[in-house]
Amino acid sequence: MHLKRLLLFTYLVSTSLFAQNTDKEAPVHIEADRVEMHERDDLSIYKGNVKISKGSIRISGDKILIKNRDGKLEHIKVTGTPATFFQLNDLNEEVSAQSIEMQYLAKNSMLELKQQALLVKNQNRFSSEHIIYDAHNDIVKAGNDNKTNSNEQPRVKITLHPEQTSETTSTTQPQ
Repeated sequence: MHLKRLLLFTYLVSTSLFAQNTDKEAPVHIEADRVEMHERDDLSIYKGNVKISKGSIRISGDKILIKNRDGKLEHIKVTGTPATFFQLNDLNEEVSAQSIEMQYLAKNSMLELKQQALLVKNQNRFSSEHIIYDAHNDIVKAGNDNKTNSNEQPRVKITLHPEQTSETTSTTQPQ
């Protein structure tokens, strides 16, 4: 029964993230120093240099908690120094993230990064103490909503790269 639960947890993790279609068919690989399975609570906890991979998806952290509800993924919480996430989306664009704490909410495809947060999507970089990435709607929100003096809180830093067009990537042949 424990093995069946473990396989269900890893399957749900892999099919719910911002996966490429090919990622959904790939096997899941998990490495950790320890694992706890709480079957009654639909909860699994992986501890100690945890690494999860499936196709292009790579997640790592010191601790990864996976919570399900009614047989479906509810959320994933990753903590580490830093916790990391990497994936190629269906457009073959790289999406990577790192922070001290990250949480993925499956219901609305939200990735929340807290403390020393960095999100890189298609070479564009967002860094802040708090970042929310809405993968479903392709929206990035960064910064704190607290109404304090801006001198007291770290600012959002963004690097945006121009989109490559066929004119800038192709060379013309002399006639």
